[in-house]
Amino acid sequence: MLADAIAAERFRLLRDRSTMFWGFCFAPLVGFVLSVGGDLFMRHVIKKPMPGVGIGLVDQVIKALATGFSTFDALFLMIGAAAVLAGDYRWETWRLLTPRNTRQNLLLAKLIVVGEAMFWSLVLTAVLSAAAGVIGAGINGKTLSFSMFERGPFDILGVLAITWLEAMTLAALAACVGVLSRSTLGVVIACLGVRVVQTVLASSLRLMEEGQPSWKLLALPVFDADLLRAALLDPAQLGQASNSAGAALIALLAWTTVLAGGAVLLFRRQDLTKE
Repeated sequence: MLADAIAAERFRLLRDRSTMFWGFCFAPLVGFVLSVGGDLFMRHVIKKPMPGVGIGLVDQVIKALATGFSTFDALFLMIGAAAVLAGDYRWETWRLLTPRNTRQNLLLAKLIVVGEAMFWSLVLTAVLSAAAGVIGAGINGKTLSFSMFERGPFDILGVLAITWLEAMTLAALAACVGVLSRSTLGVVIACLGVRVVQTVLASSLRLMEEGQPSWKLLALPVFDADLLRAALLDPAQLGQASNSAGAALIALLAWTTVLAGGAVLLFRRQDLTKE
């Protein structure tokens, strides 16, 4: 039954071209255009080569994935997530869907499909980043290498998984807010606000603390994701903080599980007679 709900939700999303483009394709495309545009500007307008001795493709992809859930990217991903998770409230179609499957399966299917779309959006970010690196090397006459810091495909997969898990914490929150507010706009505003507050708090607490991070920092998914990426790519630079990588991973998984479970519990008790 859950598999049927996932297949149906995936079918709906794939045919919603507006949501697919603006929610999950637009931000990676903007990053690609800005990267290539910056190279062209430096080459033909400033007429000076950009600093640096070469470009490492793996390093370029890792950098793009590490910043692939910035506030700008989160805005458009939440637009896509809101359309999937709260769109049936807007169109008043829940009453048509609930007789066909259980409420738990219907909401979990939406969350799983959002997770799939976010994953492929990050993959698109990686592919376009590699393409931008190749084009930029050609424009500026730089040497192109596999990696300048001895990193490999497993580092790319690790950063991709961490960034995707960070995105899923906000997607699970979007499910909760969507059920409570019954509004796509409410999902976007609330989730983006939470993202901004997390970023500010993490930056402030980092300045106040040294060494082993406190539970306050570990309770912030933004910090947990940054810590995990740093522990994967350069654990020596973290020092004592690298010992908290396991706790950071548990925190990210806990946030996603608790928020998704809360959304399901709220949805199962919700009155949908007018939806």
